Amino acid sequence: MKQLEKMERFNKYQFVADLEVELLEAVASDQLKSTDQVWDWIHQSIDCAVIYYADCFDIVRELGFTDWEHAEFAPITNISQAAYAALYEHVNENIDLTEVEQAIENKVEND
Repeated sequence: MKQLEKMERFNKYQFVADLEVELLEAVASDQLKSTDQVWDWIHQSIDCAVIYYADCFDIVRELGFTDWEHAEFAPITNISQAAYAALYEHVNENIDLTEVEQAIENKVEND
């Protein structure tokens, strides 16, 4: 998992692209061996992204997250929860796990 650091400026496309690369690297290094572990990793990555309030505001702003009454993780009572819900929704809609799942299958077959 990436080292915790304050983001310069949140970029929703770069976050997903970096996460896809990070997942592939984790599969290659035997840190991930199942799709359940992949989703655990994704949740942890989102957790890390929403540690700092300033980053949370950037995430919510970049993703245009304004309707949290109907969010998956409602009720949302603070900016960290709003950022987590927004980022989870964005990742869930935009990440392509095809290559990651194929890499896991190949690892399982070769072991």
